[in-house]
Amino acid sequence: MLKMGMKRMFLLLAFCLVLSPIALAGNYSAESEEGTVVYQFQYDYDSIYALLSMDKKEYDEHWKKGLSIAEMAEKQGVLRRDLVSYFVDFHYKEMQKWREKGTLSEKHYFELVYILQADIEEFIDRNPNK
Repeated sequence: MLKMGMKRMFLLLAFCLVLSPIALAGNYSAESEEGTVVYQFQYDYDSIYALLSMDKKEYDEHWKKGLSIAEMAEKQGVLRRDLVSYFVDFHYKEMQKWREKGTLSEKHYFELVYILQADIEEFIDRNPNK
């Protein structure tokens, strides 16, 4: 009975997070016999600006012109592997927080790592303004 209550509480929390006014950069779920984990995150754009050696205004100008994050990085002399590494490191730190809290099992962790591998590449290469 307590286990069912915890599941309901978790689902309610996940539902509230989905409806939250915060603009999330991603929402992924991993399923197993242990249940479903919804991994949500928001990128720290100040860190992305710093990595690209530009301020928000310059970033926004490039974005409006249709440049992707990867194209901005190339223009600024940032290697693609360093850009990808930033996002991998970001997700590693975020997921470790979840693992320490017990929210994310090892199985869920590896499932999400597999999913995020392609999504990081897609994220840095996209720009809807193209």
